[in-house]
Formats: sequence, structure tokens, C-alpha cells
Amino acid sequence: MSSSTHPIFVLAVLGIVATVIMLITVFRVRSKGLKVLLVLIGIATLTPAGFVLVAMHPEWVDARFRSYKAFYDGIRLGMTRDEVMALQKQLYPEGGPRQKPRIMMDESNSLTFFMHPEDPDSPADCEAILLELKDGKVTAKTYSPD
Repeated sequence: MSSSTHPIFVLAVLGIVATVIMLITVFRVRSKGLKVLLVLIGIATLTPAGFVLVAMHPEWVDARFRSYKAFYDGIRLGMTRDEVMALQKQLYPEGGPRQKPRIMMDESNSLTFFMHPEDPDSPADCEAILLELKDGKVTAKTYSPD
């Protein structure tokens, strides 16, 4: 099986290189109109890099991801199952703006949460928090992005 770099990442890198070249050129050009044009083109060539950043860090623009990652960050090794559920209740109160994550697997040695899509028309989100438990305490946690 072969893997290759997705074209958006190539465009993002090329956009950053083009922007740097444009900004260096701005300092060498005397015409104010040409300077403005080069800056505008430089900003436009950063667009693919912006898309990559938003795709890699959705919590910057989507509150659902911020809440879900805060839940993940709040889970500490050694916490009991009840402490994890209390943290969930604290971050996702009844009637609050966010819907609590769905529990997909609740067994004696594991606990798995999936982020709630909140919009019935949106595709299901597959962001997952996977917890390994031993003697009722968290021994490992994994964040699985979409």
C-alpha cells in the first residue's frame, strides 16, 4: 500500500513559500500600488494554509470541539469511572449549549465516548475518547480525531 501527500498540504506549503517571496519583493519595489498588489496576492496565497490549520485544529472555530477537547484534557490517569462521569456532567450540564458525548462502549476495562454531532443533518462525527480502565481507574486515554 502506498501513501502520498494530500494535494492541499502541497498547496499550503507552496502558498507559504509564495507569500514569503511576495513579502520579500514588497521591500524591493518602489511603487505603492505594486506593493499593495503583492501584499494582497501574498495574503490570498495563504488561503490553503488556513484551510489546513482549520482542518487540523477545528477547536479554533467550532465550540463543540473546544468542549470535547476540554473534556479529554480534564480526564486524568487514576480517575475513577464516577469521576469521569462527574467531569462529563460538569462540562455538559443538562440544558447547556452542548450535548454530552455519547457513550459507545461501557465495559469493566474500557469506556469510549463519541462526540455528539448536535445537528441531525450533519454527518456523524467520529471524534472519540478511548479510556482504558483497570480496577475501575483510568490507566490510559486516547483521543481519536475524526
